[in-house]
Amino acid sequence: MSPAMSNLLFRSFLRIVCLALFLFPSVALCADRWVEVRSAHFTISSNAGEKEARRIANQFEEIRGVFLAAFPSLKVDAGKPLVLIAVKNEDSLKVLLPDFWNNKDRTPLAGIFIPGFDRNFALLRTDVQGTGENPYHSLYHEYTHAIMRLNFATLPTWLDEGLAEFYGNTLVESGEIGIGQISKRQLALLQRSQLIPIQTLMSVDHRSPLYNERDQVSIFYAESWALVHYLMTDPEARKEQTLKRFMEVLEKTNDSEEAAKESFGDLKKFQITLESYARQVSFHYMKMKPQAPISDKDYAARELSPAEVLTVQADFLEHNGHGKEARSLLQQAIEQQPGLAAAYSERGFYEFYQHDNDGADKDFDKAIELDPKDYRAMYFKAELRLRKDGYRAESTPQIISYLEKVVQINPDFAPAYAFLSVAYRQDDSTKAKALDAGIKATKLAPTVFAYYINVGNALMALKRDHDAQIWSERLNKNARTPAEKSMAEAFAVRLAKHAEDSAKKDSAASGEKQAAAEKQSPGEESGEEASTAPIPGKTATAAGGGSQTSTVEGVIREARCDGVKGVTLRFAILGETLSLAAADIAQIEFRKDGKASRADENPCVQWKDRKARLTYQSGPDTKSSGEIKGIDFF
Repeated sequence: MSPAMSNLLFRSFLRIVCLALFLFPSVALCADRWVEVRSAHFTISSNAGEKEARRIANQFEEIRGVFLAAFPSLKVDAGKPLVLIAVKNEDSLKVLLPDFWNNKDRTPLAGIFIPGFDRNFALLRTDVQGTGENPYHSLYHEYTHAIMRLNFATLPTWLDEGLAEFYGNTLVESGEIGIGQISKRQLALLQRSQLIPIQTLMSVDHRSPLYNERDQVSIFYAESWALVHYLMTDPEARKEQTLKRFMEVLEKTNDSEEAAKESFGDLKKFQITLESYARQVSFHYMKMKPQAPISDKDYAARELSPAEVLTVQADFLEHNGHGKEARSLLQQAIEQQPGLAAAYSERGFYEFYQHDNDGADKDFDKAIELDPKDYRAMYFKAELRLRKDGYRAESTPQIISYLEKVVQINPDFAPAYAFLSVAYRQDDSTKAKALDAGIKATKLAPTVFAYYINVGNALMALKRDHDAQIWSERLNKNARTPAEKSMAEAFAVRLAKHAEDSAKKDSAASGEKQAAAEKQSPGEESGEEASTAPIPGKTATAAGGGSQTSTVEGVIREARCDGVKGVTLRFAILGETLSLAAADIAQIEFRKDGKASRADENPCVQWKDRKARLTYQSGPDTKSSGEIKGIDFF
């Protein structure tokens, strides 16, 4: 059969599929032709044509190169895929982001970056060139945050957002890459607004009004951009290496204001310098020559099958709170192409979070059979074994075996090392490996506070009590959010009890039989894993006073918005349903895939059927109800 005839039959089949999907209730993204382009570090799926897909691949290779050029020692590649989907117009975008168009106050959208536990997503339109200063600003902004999270446990909020705004304004053109281009919108805002005092700017965090209230957050972002722009491009600041000095002092003191005083000098004088800089008419920006290759040899391209198109769409929808629609598309993909490993893997992912353990087990087995390098399926096989059997003599070696295969295939997947750290602690023969695995997880994902708790638990398990006490002090010092502080306090409680029990055992070490009866595994006295790798359905509880703070993962089955401020919800976790409430939604600490968010970005009406990690406080006599303190959507 000729290539032309094959292509004609393929397109005819795809039109039939699209017609069927139109006639039956389902969500689908239909196009005559979808292509996949692979560059050195990215894979792009697109319905905008091969040429546009190559352009987007090149653009991301160039942005990646910008960070490497600016910070040669920076990690720029996460241990999980970045799934790039480039669609040709707004209609295609609407199919993948149905909730966005429900907001009447929405702003035009050219691209969005969505971080996730097992993969990140970048979704963008290709028909927006020349429609604004930088149509991909918000996409590059979030991509910058993702890279910063790979390298720094924490950054002051002004620096985190200022860097994201600075690199978000990068323009990639055929002959030049402009880094630190000005935003006319931000410049106009700075010139007509009173700037935030430097001391105040240094102290802003994700719970501050300056970061959360609409009428104040714009000037916070603009001034943060101006300060970073000054530090990155001003000749004097570059000569004095002011930003480097700030980071060095910050690492020693953990105090942003103190670091500012030592690196910026007199803050009142520096305020005048910043205001003068922010209100000038013209700005320097950094220029780079394009570095990424773009040729048929460097960027391989192929046409996607109809089933692969459905799987790409389902993957995105599933990770963006539309699991039911994704499940329907995956079923169709498997019926059309029974040998498509990715479709089974994604369906298993959906079933796992719906607590359909048998269905997930079966689909992950099929995915691994079709693709032995599917480390995600292997990771969730370990999760399923833990969920079904816990840490037992028969199950623990199997859990470890799955996870060791995961890190063999993908040595940079942080959750697997965190999970291994916990699994290794369960048996004396593997306990020595727990500490190294825990440390590896913190290096790969330095912003995940729970991974640092794992290191402390490993030190306790190895009876390195002095080191564990030093680590506990570090945890308490570095805890930022209420959830992190709760975890640090819970670890300190466990450590104190561990020390008390160890003292009792030492005093009873005369060989009495009672000593053997009282013996417990170090670090496991409470029977809880308050700080394991993210294990959906695992409860983390910290005792304190007359209440308990717990963290659970599951699915929000029902959310009722009570009046203007309050909310009550039913939360499904391992066959159990929790009844939780909050009198004021604004007091809940929101996060989206580990990144701080705001209450107005998470309307209660959109919570139903969302996967989430909840932190709540309950009294000592109730485990099924409580007050919501934090919600992390993923």
